[in-house]
Amino acid sequence: MMLSNWSIYRVFKREMLRLAHQKSARNLFVIIPFTTFFLLGAIYFKGALREVPIAVYDNDNSTFSRTYIRLLEASNTFKITHYISSSENIKNAFVENNIEAVFYIPKDFHKNVLKKIPVQVKVYSNSTNIVFGNLVYRSAVQVTQLISGSVVVKRMAPLGIDPSKISGTVLPIPVNTRILGNPQYNYTYYLIPGLAMVLLQMIVFVAASRAFNNEWKKNTYQELFTISKGNILAMILGKYIAYSVYSLGLCGLVLAVLFPFFGIPIYGNIGSLMLLLFLLISANIFLGFGVSLLFKNELIALDLAIIYNSPAFIFSGFTFPIWAMPWFNSMYAQIMPFTHFLTGFLKIYQLNTPIHFIWPEVYKLLIFLLVGFIMILGGLTLNKKLIFPAQKTAAI
Repeated sequence: MMLSNWSIYRVFKREMLRLAHQKSARNLFVIIPFTTFFLLGAIYFKGALREVPIAVYDNDNSTFSRTYIRLLEASNTFKITHYISSSENIKNAFVENNIEAVFYIPKDFHKNVLKKIPVQVKVYSNSTNIVFGNLVYRSAVQVTQLISGSVVVKRMAPLGIDPSKISGTVLPIPVNTRILGNPQYNYTYYLIPGLAMVLLQMIVFVAASRAFNNEWKKNTYQELFTISKGNILAMILGKYIAYSVYSLGLCGLVLAVLFPFFGIPIYGNIGSLMLLLFLLISANIFLGFGVSLLFKNELIALDLAIIYNSPAFIFSGFTFPIWAMPWFNSMYAQIMPFTHFLTGFLKIYQLNTPIHFIWPEVYKLLIFLLVGFIMILGGLTLNKKLIFPAQKTAAI
Protein backbone atom coordinates (compact mmCIF):
# COMPACT_ATOMS: atom_id res chain seq x y z
CA MET A 1 0.00 0.00 0.00
CA MET A 2 1.43 3.35 -1.03
CA LEU A 3 2.11 5.90 1.68
CA SER A 4 -0.14 8.93 1.16
CA ASN A 5 0.67 12.42 2.42
CA TRP A 6 -3.06 12.97 2.73
CA SER A 7 -3.35 9.95 5.05
CA ILE A 8 -0.52 11.29 7.22
CA TYR A 9 -2.23 14.70 7.40
CA ARG A 10 -5.58 13.17 8.39
CA VAL A 11 -3.94 11.13 11.15
CA PHE A 12 -1.98 14.22 12.27
CA LYS A 13 -5.13 16.39 12.37
CA ARG A 14 -7.05 13.70 14.25
CA GLU A 15 -4.24 13.26 16.77
CA MET A 16 -3.90 17.00 17.39
CA LEU A 17 -7.61 17.25 18.18
CA ARG A 18 -7.61 14.03 20.17
CA LEU A 19 -4.72 15.18 22.40
CA ALA A 20 -6.41 18.57 22.85
CA HIS A 21 -9.60 16.91 24.11
CA GLN A 22 -7.93 14.33 26.35
CA LYS A 23 -7.79 15.52 29.96
CA SER A 24 -4.69 13.44 30.67
CA ALA A 25 -2.87 14.92 27.65
CA ARG A 26 -3.85 18.47 28.67
CA ASN A 27 -2.49 17.79 32.14
CA LEU A 28 0.78 16.41 30.72
CA PHE A 29 1.41 19.11 28.13
CA VAL A 30 -0.13 22.18 29.80
CA ILE A 31 -1.05 21.98 33.50
CA ILE A 32 1.94 20.01 34.81
CA PRO A 33 4.63 21.97 32.88
CA PHE A 34 3.25 25.41 33.78
CA THR A 35 2.76 24.50 37.43
CA THR A 36 5.97 22.54 37.94
CA PHE A 37 8.33 24.76 35.94
CA PHE A 38 7.36 27.91 37.77
CA LEU A 39 7.13 26.27 41.19
CA LEU A 40 10.67 24.94 40.72
CA GLY A 41 11.77 28.34 39.49
CA ALA A 42 10.31 30.01 42.56
CA ILE A 43 12.34 27.69 44.83
CA TYR A 44 15.64 28.72 43.25
CA PHE A 45 14.63 32.25 42.26
CA LYS A 46 17.07 33.77 44.76
CA GLY A 47 19.91 32.22 42.75
CA ALA A 48 23.15 32.45 44.70
CA LEU A 49 23.12 31.88 48.46
CA ARG A 50 23.71 35.07 50.40
CA GLU A 51 23.65 36.06 54.08
CA VAL A 52 24.06 32.56 55.47
CA PRO A 53 23.25 32.80 59.20
CA ILE A 54 26.32 32.17 61.38
CA ALA A 55 27.39 32.61 64.99
CA VAL A 56 30.70 33.88 66.38
CA TYR A 57 32.46 32.84 69.56
CA ASP A 58 35.12 35.46 70.24
CA ASN A 59 37.26 34.04 73.03
CA ASP A 60 39.92 36.70 72.54
CA ASN A 61 37.88 39.92 72.47
CA SER A 62 40.77 41.93 71.06
CA THR A 63 41.04 44.61 68.41
CA PHE A 64 42.32 42.07 65.93
CA SER A 65 39.52 39.58 66.61
CA ARG A 66 36.95 42.36 66.19
CA THR A 67 38.59 43.22 62.85
CA TYR A 68 38.16 39.62 61.79
CA ILE A 69 34.48 39.74 62.82
CA ARG A 70 33.96 42.94 60.81
CA LEU A 71 35.38 41.18 57.75
CA LEU A 72 32.87 38.38 58.28
CA GLU A 73 30.08 40.94 58.51
CA ALA A 74 31.28 42.67 55.34
CA SER A 75 31.14 39.40 53.40
CA ASN A 76 28.08 38.92 51.16
CA THR A 77 28.05 35.27 52.13
CA PHE A 78 27.63 35.59 55.89
CA LYS A 79 25.19 37.22 58.26
CA ILE A 80 26.14 37.10 61.94
CA THR A 81 22.92 36.42 63.82
CA HIS A 82 24.29 35.23 67.19
CA TYR A 83 27.27 35.67 69.47
CA ILE A 84 28.27 32.75 71.69
CA SER A 85 29.89 33.11 75.09
CA SER A 86 31.14 29.59 75.86
CA SER A 87 32.29 26.45 74.07
CA GLU A 88 29.40 24.48 75.57
CA ASN A 89 26.92 26.48 73.51
CA ILE A 90 28.55 25.75 70.14
CA LYS A 91 26.80 22.44 69.43
CA ASN A 92 23.46 23.65 70.80
CA ALA A 93 23.64 26.79 68.67
CA PHE A 94 23.03 24.82 65.47
CA VAL A 95 19.75 23.46 66.80
CA GLU A 96 18.54 26.35 68.93
CA ASN A 97 19.50 29.28 66.70
CA ASN A 98 19.14 27.76 63.18
CA ILE A 99 22.62 28.74 62.12
CA GLU A 100 24.82 27.07 59.52
CA ALA A 101 28.29 27.73 60.98
CA VAL A 102 30.14 28.88 64.10
CA PHE A 103 33.43 30.79 63.90
CA TYR A 104 35.57 30.23 66.97
CA ILE A 105 38.33 32.79 67.56
CA PRO A 106 40.70 31.32 70.16
CA LYS A 107 42.08 33.01 73.26
CA ASP A 108 45.32 34.99 72.76
CA PHE A 109 44.50 35.27 69.07
CA HIS A 110 45.96 38.76 68.82
CA LYS A 111 48.97 38.09 71.05
CA ASN A 112 49.98 34.99 69.16
CA VAL A 113 49.77 36.83 65.85
CA LEU A 114 52.06 39.55 67.22
CA LYS A 115 54.47 36.89 68.50
CA LYS A 116 54.39 35.18 65.10
CA ILE A 117 52.94 32.03 66.65
CA PRO A 118 50.63 30.20 64.22
CA VAL A 119 46.98 30.55 65.15
CA GLN A 120 43.82 28.96 63.83
CA VAL A 121 40.25 30.16 63.50
CA LYS A 122 38.07 27.10 63.93
CA VAL A 123 34.97 26.89 61.77
CA TYR A 124 32.20 24.49 62.74
CA SER A 125 29.89 24.05 59.77
CA ASN A 126 26.61 22.24 59.38
CA SER A 127 27.36 19.86 56.52
CA THR A 128 24.13 17.92 56.78
CA ASN A 129 23.47 20.11 53.75
CA ILE A 130 26.63 19.85 51.67
CA VAL A 131 25.79 23.09 49.86
CA PHE A 132 26.19 25.09 53.07
CA GLY A 133 29.29 23.13 54.06
CA ASN A 134 31.14 23.93 50.82
CA LEU A 135 29.98 27.54 50.74
CA VAL A 136 31.01 28.22 54.35
CA TYR A 137 34.44 26.64 53.81
CA ARG A 138 35.16 28.57 50.61
CA SER A 139 34.10 31.93 52.05
CA ALA A 140 35.89 31.32 55.36
CA VAL A 141 39.13 30.67 53.48
CA GLN A 142 38.70 33.90 51.53
CA VAL A 143 38.14 36.01 54.65
CA THR A 144 41.01 34.36 56.53
CA GLN A 145 43.42 34.79 53.62
CA LEU A 146 42.48 38.46 53.44
CA ILE A 147 43.30 39.11 57.09
CA SER A 148 46.44 36.94 56.90
CA GLY A 149 47.71 39.03 54.01
CA SER A 150 47.08 42.23 55.93
CA VAL A 151 49.12 40.85 58.86
CA VAL A 152 52.11 40.14 56.61
CA VAL A 153 51.89 43.60 55.06
CA LYS A 154 51.81 45.28 58.48
CA ARG A 155 54.88 43.35 59.57
CA MET A 156 56.87 44.46 56.54
CA ALA A 157 55.69 48.05 56.40
CA PRO A 158 57.98 49.22 59.30
CA LEU A 159 60.97 47.98 57.29
CA GLY A 160 60.36 50.76 54.80
CA ILE A 161 59.09 48.43 52.07
CA ASP A 162 56.30 49.69 49.88
CA PRO A 163 53.28 47.43 50.60
CA SER A 164 52.34 47.43 46.91
CA LYS A 165 55.70 45.84 46.09
CA ILE A 166 55.57 42.96 48.53
CA SER A 167 52.55 41.13 47.10
CA GLY A 168 54.97 38.60 45.62
CA THR A 169 56.24 37.83 49.11
CA VAL A 170 52.77 37.55 50.61
CA LEU A 171 51.54 35.39 47.75
CA PRO A 172 54.53 34.25 45.65
CA ILE A 173 52.38 32.10 43.29
CA PRO A 174 49.05 33.85 42.76
CA VAL A 175 46.11 31.77 41.60
CA ASN A 176 44.20 33.34 38.75
CA THR A 177 40.96 31.42 38.30
CA ARG A 178 38.56 31.79 35.42
CA ILE A 179 35.24 30.05 35.90
CA LEU A 180 33.61 28.66 32.77
CA GLY A 181 29.94 27.84 32.96
CA ASN A 182 27.81 29.61 35.57
CA PRO A 183 30.56 31.90 36.91
CA GLN A 184 27.97 33.45 39.24
CA TYR A 185 27.48 30.15 41.12
CA ASN A 186 23.80 30.80 40.57
CA TYR A 187 21.48 27.93 41.47
CA THR A 188 18.79 29.29 39.15
CA TYR A 189 21.15 28.93 36.17
CA TYR A 190 22.32 25.53 37.37
CA LEU A 191 19.23 23.64 38.53
CA ILE A 192 16.20 25.05 36.71
CA PRO A 193 17.38 24.20 33.16
CA GLY A 194 18.34 20.64 34.12
CA LEU A 195 15.10 20.02 36.03
CA ALA A 196 13.00 21.57 33.25
CA MET A 197 14.66 19.41 30.58
CA VAL A 198 14.32 16.16 32.50
CA LEU A 199 10.66 16.93 33.19
CA LEU A 200 10.14 17.77 29.51
CA GLN A 201 11.56 14.47 28.30
CA MET A 202 9.55 12.52 30.90
CA ILE A 203 6.32 14.18 29.76
CA VAL A 204 7.05 13.37 26.12
CA PHE A 205 7.94 9.72 26.86
CA VAL A 206 4.94 9.12 29.12
CA ALA A 207 2.53 10.74 26.64
CA ALA A 208 3.95 8.74 23.72
CA SER A 209 3.71 5.48 25.67
CA ARG A 210 -0.11 5.85 25.48
CA ALA A 211 -0.29 6.60 21.76
CA PHE A 212 -1.51 3.17 20.54
CA ASN A 213 -2.60 1.18 23.58
CA ASN A 214 -4.97 4.00 24.52
CA GLU A 215 -6.65 3.57 21.12
CA TRP A 216 -7.29 -0.10 21.91
CA LYS A 217 -8.45 0.74 25.43
CA LYS A 218 -10.93 3.39 24.19
CA ASN A 219 -12.00 1.28 21.18
CA THR A 220 -11.02 4.10 18.80
CA TYR A 221 -8.39 2.18 16.86
CA GLN A 222 -10.83 1.20 14.07
CA GLU A 223 -11.39 4.91 13.40
CA LEU A 224 -7.62 5.49 13.20
CA PHE A 225 -7.27 2.47 10.91
CA THR A 226 -9.97 3.81 8.58
CA ILE A 227 -8.58 7.36 8.46
CA SER A 228 -5.10 6.08 7.60
CA LYS A 229 -6.58 3.57 5.14
CA GLY A 230 -4.82 0.80 7.03
CA ASN A 231 -1.35 2.23 6.43
CA ILE A 232 0.67 1.80 9.62
CA LEU A 233 3.39 4.21 8.44
CA ALA A 234 0.75 6.92 8.04
CA MET A 235 -0.45 6.19 11.60
CA ILE A 236 3.05 6.37 13.06
CA LEU A 237 4.17 9.46 11.11
CA GLY A 238 0.89 11.30 11.68
CA LYS A 239 1.05 10.62 15.41
CA TYR A 240 4.77 11.44 15.51
CA ILE A 241 4.24 14.86 13.90
CA ALA A 242 1.37 15.66 16.30
CA TYR A 243 3.39 14.66 19.36
CA SER A 244 6.35 16.64 18.00
CA VAL A 245 4.21 19.77 17.72
CA TYR A 246 3.04 19.48 21.33
CA SER A 247 6.57 18.67 22.50
CA LEU A 248 8.12 21.58 20.63
CA GLY A 249 5.49 23.76 22.29
CA LEU A 250 6.94 22.61 25.63
CA CYS A 251 10.43 23.51 24.40
CA GLY A 252 9.11 26.96 23.48
CA LEU A 253 7.65 27.32 26.97
CA VAL A 254 11.04 26.50 28.51
CA LEU A 255 13.28 28.57 26.21
CA ALA A 256 10.99 31.50 25.37
CA VAL A 257 9.10 31.89 28.67
CA LEU A 258 10.79 30.11 31.58
CA PHE A 259 14.38 31.13 30.78
CA PRO A 260 13.62 34.84 30.19
CA PHE A 261 11.26 35.00 33.18
CA PHE A 262 14.01 33.87 35.54
CA GLY A 263 16.77 35.67 33.63
CA ILE A 264 18.59 32.46 32.68
CA PRO A 265 21.15 33.20 29.95
CA ILE A 266 21.88 30.88 27.00
CA TYR A 267 25.52 31.39 26.03
CA GLY A 268 25.56 29.04 23.03
CA ASN A 269 23.92 28.91 19.62
CA ILE A 270 20.14 28.56 19.89
CA GLY A 271 20.01 26.63 16.60
CA SER A 272 22.37 23.95 17.94
CA LEU A 273 20.32 23.78 21.13
CA MET A 274 17.08 23.30 19.17
CA LEU A 275 18.67 20.53 17.09
CA LEU A 276 19.64 18.70 20.26
CA LEU A 277 16.17 19.23 21.77
CA PHE A 278 14.50 17.98 18.59
CA LEU A 279 16.58 14.80 18.68
CA LEU A 280 15.75 14.27 22.38
CA ILE A 281 12.05 14.72 21.66
CA SER A 282 12.11 12.43 18.63
CA ALA A 283 14.02 9.71 20.49
CA ASN A 284 11.54 9.79 23.38
CA ILE A 285 8.53 9.76 21.06
CA PHE A 286 9.86 6.74 19.16
CA LEU A 287 10.77 4.92 22.37
CA GLY A 288 7.34 5.75 23.80
CA PHE A 289 5.61 4.49 20.65
CA GLY A 290 7.65 1.30 20.94
CA VAL A 291 6.50 0.76 24.53
CA SER A 292 2.90 1.55 23.55
CA LEU A 293 2.95 -1.04 20.75
CA LEU A 294 4.78 -3.71 22.75
CA PHE A 295 2.44 -3.48 25.74
CA LYS A 296 -1.24 -3.21 24.86
CA ASN A 297 -2.08 -2.77 28.57
CA GLU A 298 -1.86 0.99 29.07
CA LEU A 299 -1.15 0.81 32.82
CA ILE A 300 1.80 -1.54 32.31
CA ALA A 301 3.19 0.72 29.58
CA LEU A 302 2.84 3.79 31.83
CA ASP A 303 4.52 2.00 34.73
CA LEU A 304 7.45 1.03 32.51
CA ALA A 305 7.73 4.57 31.16
CA ILE A 306 7.82 6.04 34.67
CA ILE A 307 10.25 3.43 36.03
CA TYR A 308 12.59 3.96 33.09
CA ASN A 309 12.54 7.76 33.22
CA SER A 310 12.28 8.52 36.95
CA PRO A 311 16.01 8.06 37.72
CA ALA A 312 17.07 10.09 34.65
CA PHE A 313 18.02 13.20 36.63
CA ILE A 314 20.03 11.28 39.24
CA PHE A 315 21.85 9.03 36.76
CA SER A 316 22.54 11.76 34.19
CA GLY A 317 25.63 13.02 36.00
CA PHE A 318 23.94 16.33 36.82
CA THR A 319 24.19 15.92 40.60
CA PHE A 320 27.07 13.41 40.79
CA PRO A 321 29.62 12.54 38.06
CA ILE A 322 28.92 9.34 36.12
CA TRP A 323 32.58 8.30 36.17
CA ALA A 324 32.47 8.19 40.00
CA MET A 325 29.40 5.92 40.08
CA PRO A 326 29.62 2.11 40.40
CA TRP A 327 29.83 0.41 37.00
CA PHE A 328 26.22 -0.84 37.04
CA ASN A 329 24.91 2.69 37.77
CA SER A 330 27.15 4.09 35.06
CA MET A 331 25.88 1.48 32.59
CA TYR A 332 22.27 2.31 33.44
CA ALA A 333 22.99 5.99 32.85
CA GLN A 334 24.15 5.17 29.31
CA ILE A 335 20.83 3.58 28.32
CA MET A 336 18.85 6.78 28.87
CA PRO A 337 18.78 9.42 26.12
CA PHE A 338 18.65 12.23 28.68
CA THR A 339 22.20 11.42 29.88
CA HIS A 340 23.68 12.09 26.45
CA PHE A 341 21.39 15.02 25.76
CA LEU A 342 22.44 16.69 29.02
CA THR A 343 26.13 16.45 28.11
CA GLY A 344 25.53 18.22 24.81
CA PHE A 345 23.04 20.64 26.37
CA LEU A 346 25.55 21.86 28.97
CA LYS A 347 28.23 22.23 26.30
CA ILE A 348 25.97 24.58 24.33
CA TYR A 349 23.91 26.27 27.02
CA GLN A 350 26.72 27.13 29.44
CA LEU A 351 30.03 26.74 27.58
CA ASN A 352 29.06 28.17 24.17
CA THR A 353 30.60 25.13 22.43
CA PRO A 354 30.61 25.01 18.60
CA ILE A 355 28.22 22.47 17.12
CA HIS A 356 30.91 20.04 15.97
CA PHE A 357 31.75 19.33 19.61
CA ILE A 358 28.29 17.87 20.23
CA TRP A 359 28.38 15.35 17.36
CA PRO A 360 29.11 12.45 19.79
CA GLU A 361 25.88 13.26 21.64
CA VAL A 362 23.98 13.68 18.37
CA TYR A 363 25.11 10.23 17.18
CA LYS A 364 24.06 8.64 20.46
CA LEU A 365 20.61 10.22 20.30
CA LEU A 366 20.28 8.91 16.73
CA ILE A 367 21.04 5.42 18.09
CA PHE A 368 18.12 5.83 20.52
CA LEU A 369 15.95 6.79 17.54
CA LEU A 370 16.99 3.56 15.86
CA VAL A 371 16.26 1.57 19.03
CA GLY A 372 12.81 3.15 19.18
CA PHE A 373 12.20 2.20 15.55
CA ILE A 374 13.22 -1.41 16.28
CA MET A 375 10.85 -1.48 19.27
CA ILE A 376 8.06 -0.21 17.03
CA LEU A 377 8.73 -2.99 14.53
CA GLY A 378 8.70 -5.49 17.39
CA GLY A 379 5.39 -4.12 18.64
CA LEU A 380 3.89 -4.28 15.15
CA THR A 381 4.90 -7.93 14.85
CA LEU A 382 3.71 -8.84 18.35
CA ASN A 383 0.29 -7.19 18.01
CA LYS A 384 -0.29 -7.76 14.31
CA LYS A 385 -3.86 -8.95 14.78
CA LEU A 386 -4.78 -5.82 16.72
CA ILE A 387 -3.01 -3.49 14.30
CA PHE A 388 -4.52 -4.93 11.11
CA PRO A 389 -8.05 -5.87 12.18
CA ALA A 390 -9.67 -5.71 8.78
CA GLN A 391 -7.08 -7.59 6.76
CA LYS A 392 -4.56 -10.38 7.10
CA THR A 393 -1.62 -8.46 5.73
CA ALA A 394 -0.74 -4.87 5.04
CA ALA A 395 2.27 -3.06 3.71
CA ILE A 396 4.36 -1.25 6.29
